Amino acid sequence: MVWPIRKTFRCSKNFWAALASEITAPVLRWNIRAIPALSPRESWKKGILLGANHIGDILYRSSSLAQLKAGIPNCEWHILAPSPACDVLLGNSAISKVQAFDIPSAKTSPEFQVLKDESYDVAICYDTGMYLKPLRLCVELGIPNRVAYVHKGFSAWVTHPITITYPQPFPAYFRALVSQITGVAPCWSLRPQVFPSPGDLLVAKTLVDSTSIDPSRPILACFPTSRQPKSEAATETVAKILASVERLSPDVQTILLGAPSEIPALEALKTRHKLRAVVGKPSLGLMPLACFLKLCAGVLCADSGPRHLANAAETKVFFVRNLASDATETGAYLDSETDLIKNPISNASLESRGTILAQIDQKACAETVLSVLDS
Repeated sequence: MVWPIRKTFRCSKNFWAALASEITAPVLRWNIRAIPALSPRESWKKGILLGANHIGDILYRSSSLAQLKAGIPNCEWHILAPSPACDVLLGNSAISKVQAFDIPSAKTSPEFQVLKDESYDVAICYDTGMYLKPLRLCVELGIPNRVAYVHKGFSAWVTHPITITYPQPFPAYFRALVSQITGVAPCWSLRPQVFPSPGDLLVAKTLVDSTSIDPSRPILACFPTSRQPKSEAATETVAKILASVERLSPDVQTILLGAPSEIPALEALKTRHKLRAVVGKPSLGLMPLACFLKLCAGVLCADSGPRHLANAAETKVFFVRNLASDATETGAYLDSETDLIKNPISNASLESRGTILAQIDQKACAETVLSVLDS
């Protein structure tokens, strides 16, 4: 029996459910008795990575994919990643195949049969927060080797348990997982990896050509929106910081970027805050966008996918941290990025997030941005 780690749960109900899974572990083991026995990692031939379905979540784990492939070289690795998250893996030689859909909703679905037909002999359930759903899929598929965390229960279904050191930056968790199953010390960089093509760079230049941007002057790209629940306050905070940057430094060129569906909101944000920023209207793919960000002096953003894409592009990043999570987990994980929220508060309630963001000194944040860009 593995005792669940209480501090990793936000909801006490989930903690008690995890504890119940450990108490009933003999029953859970009985349910999987028909699955073939586990085998040593040297014999693994085909494996699948299961967990995230968002761009940023896939991106920051990409820093350890090459080490996974090198550590278990005879295994062909697939990953479950729906569109558009799967696009960040284009050209990544560590991944042999992308299954471009989410976790199947039922055993009768075509997606489930696709996975079943692959006959995977190992699966890595790498999500630290919600690994039950991927782990249950592994059991339903009859995958004999199941790598997963056990700090939130259901250890009876795991053949290769991963220990967790809590808290760490989210990318460090996956690095630690890869280290534990490969036996290699976790000392490599956490910088996300993307592999744009020369054609992607040509597409990126169309964004410059379609605007009044002068590539010879510093460019600050801004992604104010976020997929986080009730993220309006964070969006307004990023916009106010951008307005302060524009007032303090007329020489810095600014551009507002987002998904095609967000263009009207970006136009409204520009008007409301009297920004001189241009709004990037062309719809770029993720790889061309990474190429464009490489041309920028910096990126100002909410804590979302563009933050990790900019890190992959090795561009300086300034972000407003997601207050709903642990401050260490969502904090800066590279020297080239700056968390603009100095308050170390973690797991803030929905009601308090707006208050905390309203207390941020936007001018001081802007001065930090400009100071780092000047350096």
